[in-house]
Amino acid sequence: MSSSISFDLSSSDPSPNDSKFGPRVAKLMIRKITIDTPGILACTSRGVVPHLSRDNVIRTKGIRWIHVPFESFLEHKPPVPTFQPQQGQSPRINSFLRFSEDDYLLSVSLRDPGDGRKMPANTNTFVTANCIRGVRKVTPNDWRSYMIPCNPDIVFSLSDIPLTPPPYSQKRLTKSIERSALWLADILRPSESISDTRNARPNPSNVFVQMAGSASAPARSAFADSLVEILHSQEAIAIQPLKCLDEGVAGYVFDMVPLRLALKGVGDVSPDSLTFKSLFQASLSALPRNKPRLVTSVRGPHETLRLIRDVGIDLFDTHWAQQAANFGVALDFSFPTPSTGSGKRDLGHNLYDAMYTRDFTSIMGTRDTIPPTSCLCAACSPYSTPSSEIISHSSVDGHSIGSDSPSPPYTKAFLHHLLHTHEMSAYSLLVMHNITVMDAFFAGIRDLIPQNGTSLFQAEIQRFFETYVEDTDRDNTTGGDESSNVFKAGEKAWAEVELLRGKGRLTRESEKEKAESAAAANEVLKKEMKEKGVEGGSEAALTVPLAPDGDIVVG
Repeated sequence: MSSSISFDLSSSDPSPNDSKFGPRVAKLMIRKITIDTPGILACTSRGVVPHLSRDNVIRTKGIRWIHVPFESFLEHKPPVPTFQPQQGQSPRINSFLRFSEDDYLLSVSLRDPGDGRKMPANTNTFVTANCIRGVRKVTPNDWRSYMIPCNPDIVFSLSDIPLTPPPYSQKRLTKSIERSALWLADILRPSESISDTRNARPNPSNVFVQMAGSASAPARSAFADSLVEILHSQEAIAIQPLKCLDEGVAGYVFDMVPLRLALKGVGDVSPDSLTFKSLFQASLSALPRNKPRLVTSVRGPHETLRLIRDVGIDLFDTHWAQQAANFGVALDFSFPTPSTGSGKRDLGHNLYDAMYTRDFTSIMGTRDTIPPTSCLCAACSPYSTPSSEIISHSSVDGHSIGSDSPSPPYTKAFLHHLLHTHEMSAYSLLVMHNITVMDAFFAGIRDLIPQNGTSLFQAEIQRFFETYVEDTDRDNTTGGDESSNVFKAGEKAWAEVELLRGKGRLTRESEKEKAESAAAANEVLKKEMKEKGVEGGSEAALTVPLAPDGDIVVG
């Protein structure tokens, strides 16, 4: 099976002594679309970038590659996307999801790589996946039958990556490797049925393999060896004209969520950068260098920079940035780091915080020396509706005609207000902003890697670490003050605001007011008794009696 993907590494190798794992720059091309790497791909839910309408997706220039977890369509069998009619040579999944084939690259995996919920165990014949109607069992034949009519640009092969509680035995790891290799061979095999050959592309031509082996470096090496091993007998006949599985693989995928889960079951290994480096290098050491490497669900720019520097990862999803937007955090960082200010900074602003109530600066207006308009997202550089798109009903509409010039940026105070009033536009603006910041972050990396070898890149990484706080650890394993973590603080504030909505809201508000009244009354009584010199006054004032209606009982 020939791959229609082109991955051209830059001719200037910045790390000749460690070329397989050093930082690198490349161009990935499929059809008319070019993706510069290191780069990003946007995450979706049911084929939609959360919080973004189609016009806002178009406005967000950082979105060129869109990843679709197919499990969200499994409530029907066969899934609805497989029924869409073919339109010329266009990938059907593009037509179904309404993403232009000239502007967007679409990849499809069975599971959502950012979902770490416990799942039933896989077996030799099926993989478990989660949809809105519960757990579904998907066989390799099912997956192949779904992907051929959907015809996405890139297909992730099925892999037996466990999401059951760790630790995993050696026997379980061996099964994982064998099943993953077997299922990869199944999707690489040539078409046999007549119905298959009627499609424009009878086989998924760009297959990315999810690297198996869990938290064991020997198991990961064994899986990589199975990809490049020359096959014989019936195994070779099944995937002709390929000689080994890796010849049909277009790229390699590393899922961080199940890997972190697996590391929890390994007592003497911590989930730090050195561990990830050794595990990823074990997976890649036997594999060719000239194929893209993709990592899902990283925990922020610090981890991203380490993986680019130590492993040579090319692509990352935007799960972390989109999740930050869900919690009201607007990212505010850049690479290379601007040489201004002193002390460490947060990676973003928790716009739920009351400190932004009257902050009328733009999201990135006070951090760096760069002007606020350098961020080209719809929040920092909003544009009026072009005059050609405005319908003028009469001459009185003439004064409202828009222009193509940028409008003033939205302020932190405005976004703070939108978040606290449950306006959906707040999350739309934050998602567009965060993805744009991530796109600019990777553009800075691409510009820096080819310059002066790795020394300048290494120095800038160190300066980034010294400038920005790495506070994205959602497990709080470092023992730091949780209130100082802007992302945890945003998540906590989001939960509090969410409690003000829906059933039981009035009861919760009443109970909160009663508690606040009792606390205030306690403080007053403590102060009065202290002034009068009453013995044991502080302890006596700790409990204020309340009437059945919640009022404080006096006298």
